[in-house]
Amino acid sequence: MPEHTDANEIPLLSKAEAIGEVRRWLEVERVDPEGIFAASAEGTIRYKDLIDHIERETPDGTLLLFAISRGRLITQDRQQGLRGHLDILSQPPSDRSASS
Repeated sequence: MPEHTDANEIPLLSKAEAIGEVRRWLEVERVDPEGIFAASAEGTIRYKDLIDHIERETPDGTLLLFAISRGRLITQDRQQGLRGHLDILSQPPSDRSASS
């Protein structure tokens, strides 16, 4: 379960959850391990390097944990929003006007 400290902060995933998410990208979604996850003037981080950074808690690993946590939160918010729209669309027309 994500850690949550403040209503305005993004709940961070645990290291195990973040690593599980990266493994899912690599194994289920078949993301190219040589693909670039992030690049900056300091260097490039490839998908195959994510788990190592997270496990070793490098400065990049800390940022990656935040980015993966934020990505999951955004995905969940989108899915909930879509479900809400689908619920409204699945209501008979007379019920729709009552819920507006």
